[in-house]
Amino acid sequence: MDIVGLNRIAWDKAVEGGDNPFTQVVSSQQVAEARRGSWAIRLSSQRTVPPDWFPSLPGLRVLCLAAGGGQQAPILAAAGAQVTLLDGSPRQP
Repeated sequence: MDIVGLNRIAWDKAVEGGDNPFTQVVSSQQVAEARRGSWAIRLSSQRTVPPDWFPSLPGLRVLCLAAGGGQQAPILAAAGAQVTLLDGSPRQP
């Protein structure tokens, strides 16, 4: 069984559906707010990650795995982190 391939197919279909919030890019307003220091990272639909779970972001090297939906990487980069993103779905934004 090709777990990676099945995961890629599932996320590609989620992108096509258009209604999954984890396949939608954050807004330019959210990026602008992150540049001003006001940001939040959401990893589930229930709540955001407490900001004090993160170290100081300016200059921090961050690897975002399976994060191609366009939420975490742009926010972290706007907040000053040096971000590398890797996702198995080429259809993720």
